[in-house]
Amino acid sequence: MIEELKKSDFFVGLDEKALAAVAGFTKMVTFEANATVYERDADAPYVYEVLKGRVRQGFEVMPGTMVWFQTSEPGDLLGFDALIPPRVHNMKAVASEKTEMVGFDADSLLGYLEANPDFGFIFMERLAQMLLQRLDNTRLQVIHLMPPKDSEGPSLKR
Repeated sequence: MIEELKKSDFFVGLDEKALAAVAGFTKMVTFEANATVYERDADAPYVYEVLKGRVRQGFEVMPGTMVWFQTSEPGDLLGFDALIPPRVHNMKAVASEKTEMVGFDADSLLGYLEANPDFGFIFMERLAQMLLQRLDNTRLQVIHLMPPKDSEGPSLKR
């Protein structure tokens, strides 16, 4: 398992001892094409890394109509909402084709990150970088849907 982790962009260059520890609380999972990996608002006990295949993530905007926002491919992490309170999935995930993934037990991973703060900081920094990239991608998707405006955007204040 550790060799698979070393190949991932997310884990490349990380401490081998830490990778061996993290690999100790993983399991291999396989999903057939069109199988649901997880549902929106479901408890999130695992973080996944795609090894082979693809997983799309999105929302049901009306009964029977999904809008897909993200497709995860080999090397990508998904289900990382398992690491962020309230630890429930914020999108539905479905395998686009037969997909093999590594499942990381979120409780064990969080415990390891807390007990090993140097590794934990690097891990969470990489997670934040990945989230920022996904936010930027989502912004680009939204920009293409909106008419041009010169006025200010909405405020986050309530």
